[in-house]
Amino acid sequence: MAKIWIAFGNPTQNTGRFRDCFGRLSHRWITRQIDSRSSSIPNKKQIQDWIDDYGEDSDFVRVRVKGEFPRASVSQFIPGDVVDDAMKRFINFDLIQHQPVVIGVDVSRFGDDESVICVRKGLKVLEVARFQKMDTMSFAGKVADKVQEYKPTGTFIDVVGIGAGVVDRLRQLQVDGIFEVNAGLPASKDKEYYNKRAEMWDDMRKWLKLGDIPKGDELKEQLIGPEYGFDAKNRLQLERKEDMKKRGLKSPDIGDALAHTFFMPFFAEEVKPKNPLLERIEKLESMDKEGWQGYYEEQHKGDPWDSAYLDDWDKV
Repeated sequence: MAKIWIAFGNPTQNTGRFRDCFGRLSHRWITRQIDSRSSSIPNKKQIQDWIDDYGEDSDFVRVRVKGEFPRASVSQFIPGDVVDDAMKRFINFDLIQHQPVVIGVDVSRFGDDESVICVRKGLKVLEVARFQKMDTMSFAGKVADKVQEYKPTGTFIDVVGIGAGVVDRLRQLQVDGIFEVNAGLPASKDKEYYNKRAEMWDDMRKWLKLGDIPKGDELKEQLIGPEYGFDAKNRLQLERKEDMKKRGLKSPDIGDALAHTFFMPFFAEEVKPKNPLLERIEKLESMDKEGWQGYYEEQHKGDPWDSAYLDDWDKV
């Protein structure tokens, strides 16, 4: 005899089993969402007051009036629409050619968790490599391969738990540019963030508003999964992996690997290409007037520079 399951509730959270019925598991469910304005029971004046106060497309109205899931749950750290936009965005490689490559690594040995290598170049994630049930020595070899392939400015590896073994092996292999990441240490801005993990994830959250990441349901679920709060000192505090698992969510291994690429502020800053106009001026100033005039006429016809420069070398 077939079993019929019925699940109903208010769509207040953007993660969890109830949300999955309308998302990644929707193929198993017949779903309905009810707009309270279509019912005779609710207080229509109160509904209109909410719309007037908060706006019809606000999360408050989406949840309490329309029966829709919010863009961000009450304590959801990264909104789903921010991730969706980052997955739709395409950044041409020419725009990031001068920006540094950094690699973030999250280490897990066995179980359902994954070991992940994330390669980022400026505003673009170039690759996400995932490995399951791999011992630390084998995984260290995979990391060494990626370092050899991408020649990163720095490789940032989680050393909490078994990650220290991966770092030791890479140093034994004389792999350069290895940095240890301990997410539990105090943040650089310790008055704003509870620990380094909260700071890295916040830097990543800001970056996602401009960045380009691969498409994928699992990556999205991991990025929007963690919730947040504030400690007694009013510092941002991110939900622990253990608590996420208790809510039925997977460990955000991909998200952590990407967040590790923001471990050091120097590498989080993007390197801007030199101003082409200044490069041209430096080249011209290195020539005498005859050579400069010839270079200008042959290479830069139609250039917006004022031709008066040709008659007054001293002004350059």
